Amino acid sequence: MYTILHLETSMLYKTLIREISVELSARYINAASASEAVDILKRENISLILTVMELEEGSSVDFIKALNESEFKNIPVVVITGNDSLEDRKRMYDLGIVDYILKKSEREQIKNNLAVFRRDDPVAEKMNKLRYAVLDDNKMDRKIIERIFAVNDITNVAFYDSEKSLVESGENYDVYIIDLVLENTSGDKVIMKLREKDPGSVVIAVSGIDNVKTVSRVLSIGADDYLTKPFNYELFIARLKTNIRAFMLMQELRKKKEELEKMAVTDSLTALFNRRHIYDRLRQEGEKVERYNSKFSILMFDIDFFKRINDLHGHQFGDIVLRKVADAIKQSIRNVDIAGRYGGEEFLIILPEIQIKGAVTVAERIRSTVEKTDTGVPDLKVTVSGGAAEYLNGDVEELVKKADKLMYEAKESGRNCIRF
Repeated sequence: MYTILHLETSMLYKTLIREISVELSARYINAASASEAVDILKRENISLILTVMELEEGSSVDFIKALNESEFKNIPVVVITGNDSLEDRKRMYDLGIVDYILKKSEREQIKNNLAVFRRDDPVAEKMNKLRYAVLDDNKMDRKIIERIFAVNDITNVAFYDSEKSLVESGENYDVYIIDLVLENTSGDKVIMKLREKDPGSVVIAVSGIDNVKTVSRVLSIGADDYLTKPFNYELFIARLKTNIRAFMLMQELRKKKEELEKMAVTDSLTALFNRRHIYDRLRQEGEKVERYNSKFSILMFDIDFFKRINDLHGHQFGDIVLRKVADAIKQSIRNVDIAGRYGGEEFLIILPEIQIKGAVTVAERIRSTVEKTDTGVPDLKVTVSGGAAEYLNGDVEELVKKADKLMYEAKESGRNCIRF
């Protein structure tokens, strides 16, 4: 359960935060002092710490410093105060707090600020599985970003203080956060290099420069977004989520496109290539022979007595047999070989750079593997008959006819054999 620990003595604000916690479906616990808060941390699973500036036993500065050196350092800390001092605000952010909320803020605004820390957002869940790289030569800024990531359970993050260390890592990341002002190079050059190397990744530029021309230039050279320092926690996470949401959408679109492309060339039952694609590949191999003086052979297989299998055991079992034969073919050939379902119970395999002698060896391996396949039915052994032919002229149709004729010769010779 999401639990908020609130260090506050004012009854007014205790009541306010308790009410907001209920609206956020969060459990509320109050502590009147830092020592009481530590005791609560030791026995409760706290999700968020909300503290005022001045505590009964000193200031929140000492409390937060102690937290940063304890096992509770990754729990996000939010300061809620009536103090609007820029100096105090900067001091608290330097300590690693994730938000600074003024008590005079509207109730709804306070609620929205606290709602950000709920981690039940489906995008946030997916964010945690991505790989991140942060390039920033400012140690404090790296620490702030590290804190923001830790609050959101994002742990798969690598931090770099120079372009050289990032490049030498040899790693590719899903998300890059790049400081624009670096000591030995400029962030825009790094961004351009990243865009060449990882065109599909998310690249976010960060800088203390808030100039329209600078921002537009950085976006034009390939950055997906531009965040200014000092970081606002809520804005940082919101913009990060927006960019990652777009990134995941593009990944999903690419995946669906690949799936559609695969479906267009794949036989749905056996997961081998379909007849149309196998013919396209045949023509391509024929063109390679003519152009590069290469070679290739093909194999044609037919399952023996397949009609009898269907009649005795049903068409569903026949489909199982087709898949088992397809699997036997796949495990018997190389990655570069091209296997397809030619039609019905017939299979066609293209063997690039293989002459007839090698093709017969592959064919025998397939025949033997199929023969050893367990059908799950006692005394039912599945076999195949095959024909092997090498491409010697410019007509792939004639090559297929030749392999088909040899396959039928194998059937007429008693089945479960290869002819070439």
